[in-house]
This record gives sequence, structure tokens and C-alpha cells, in this order.
Amino acid sequence: MKTLTLDDFSYSHAGMKRPECLICTRDAGLFAAYNGIGVKHFAPDGTTSLYGRQDGVSAEDFTPNGIALTNDGRLIVANIGIAGGVWQVDRSNDCRPLLMEVDGVALYPANFVLADGQGRLWISVSTRLKPRSLAYVPSADDGYIVLLDQRGARIVADGLGYSNECRISNDGGHLYVNETFARRVSRFQVHADGSLGPREIFTTLGHGDFPDGGTFDAEGWYWMTSVISNRIYRVNPSGKAHLIFEDADHAYVERAESAFQTNALTSEILNAVSGSIISHIASIAFGGPDLRTAYLGTLGMEKLPFFRSDTPGQIPAHWTWTF
Repeated sequence: MKTLTLDDFSYSHAGMKRPECLICTRDAGLFAAYNGIGVKHFAPDGTTSLYGRQDGVSAEDFTPNGIALTNDGRLIVANIGIAGGVWQVDRSNDCRPLLMEVDGVALYPANFVLADGQGRLWISVSTRLKPRSLAYVPSADDGYIVLLDQRGARIVADGLGYSNECRISNDGGHLYVNETFARRVSRFQVHADGSLGPREIFTTLGHGDFPDGGTFDAEGWYWMTSVISNRIYRVNPSGKAHLIFEDADHAYVERAESAFQTNALTSEILNAVSGSIISHIASIAFGGPDLRTAYLGTLGMEKLPFFRSDTPGQIPAHWTWTF
């Protein structure tokens, strides 16, 4: 994959509101997290709809972060807001809690949710601390992963450094987890019963980098976004990271890095404007008929940056599912 410049990007899907996470499908259109509500749906016929909470809840309380589409046509929303929990909404706009706690532990902040091809949900919860900004530190180590399947919900991995997006490898054998403030990607072998093997460090990052979103391409390389430095990495199967794009405001990166190293990183610093054009890259999703159009989810933009990739994305489990 060549190194990208800003000239390689185009923009689409206007009218976004904190489109942190994206779902691309073959026939059901594109879905994006939408702050304070749930999910914005861009249907193939060009119409748009909002699905989620319509009860006037504040965006601070209900902050949709990761989203998933299930094989039975529900949208699942991980709420990183104060109320926390994982919510579900169907096409009739019936929105209700799906899972609010596990083993007596409240799912706050629920960061991400992944639906796999076996009907299971993998949920990342970044920290047990309230507010979650207390975990914006190098020593962060209380994030965890919840598996929800036919047996119920249970914690299957713990002690993570602010667990963020998670993905299943192309062969289905490993779960990859971005640990934002530990600045690494870990992976776990997935056993037949959904339990996980011991953690392996897949790749680590350095100065200014905080891994947020990730996905796989068809060649088994892992694409990873860094939310503060506005970088995109493509990581080979051995864990070597290749920088393929950057739109960094270096003064801002240094400010955030200095605050992070002194346990003084705040939500205000984290959410400050970054980048010359593309701000706070949070996720990446491959779409288009050939899975070569790579869309970026962000924390602050009202439209989606996208570029054409030399390599198609992995065919996701939800690719042919309907809504």
C-alpha cells in the first residue's frame, strides 16, 4: 500500500455527528455512530434515517461509540457515555438496554462491540474508573473484554490498558484488541467455547500514538488508526507497523504527549482540534462493491473522509446481513 497524502482523500456522507464507528455492508448501506441518538443509516437508495434513543437524553449521558449489525437485523450500540451499557435498536426504532453489567460490574464505559459470524458479541470496556478520563494514563490496566453468546455474558480478558476496538483475524483464530493508553495491540487465541488464550503483544506504538480503531484487509494485514496523531498504520502479520498516512498537528501532539506522560491528559485536551483537514481519526472500515473504499470514522468531523486502497478489506461477517 502506498503512502497516502491529503490529495488521496475525498469526502462523503454529510450530516454526521461524532461518527466514531462505521459499518459498511454490501446491500444494506452504511451505518455510522451518531451522538446522542445511536446510529445514522445511509440506505442504498440515498435516504437517511436515525435509529436509537428519541427520549431527549443528553449526549454526555448517551454517547454512541462502537456499533455493530447482527445477523438478525439489530443494531448494537456501545455507550461510552455516563450511563454506559450496550444497547440494541431495531428497524421499528425500539431502543432498549441489552447488557448493562457483567458479574455485578457496570459496563461503563462500553467502548466497542463486534458481532462475529457465530452470532456472538465481543464487547470492549475501557476501564472501571469513573470518569473514564482517570484512565488516560500510561499505567492504565483495568480494561476488559466481555463475550455475550448463548451461554450469557462473561469477562474473557482483563487487565487491559484502555481496551478499544477489537477484531477477529481473517482465519477466526485470534481476537486483536487495541489498548489505547498502553499504546499496543494485543491478541488472544480464540477457543471453540469462546474463551481466550493468554495475551500476546502483537505490536507496540510510541511517541504521540494512541491506537483507537482497527480492521483487517484481505491479505491479513491489520490497519490501525491513532486518534491524537491522526495517523494510519498498516501492520504486517509479524507485527511490524508501516505508517501510511499522517495529518498531525505536531504542536498539539506534543501538548497531548506531555500531558499523558505526567498523568494530566484530560478530555478537553483529547478532544481539541487536531490535524489540518482530517481531525481525530478514530476508526477505519472498508466498503464499496470491491471493498477497496476505506472510510474513516472520526470524533469531530461532520462527513466521512475516504480513499481508495490498493488492497481490499477483509470481508466482514456483517457484509451480506440486512437491516
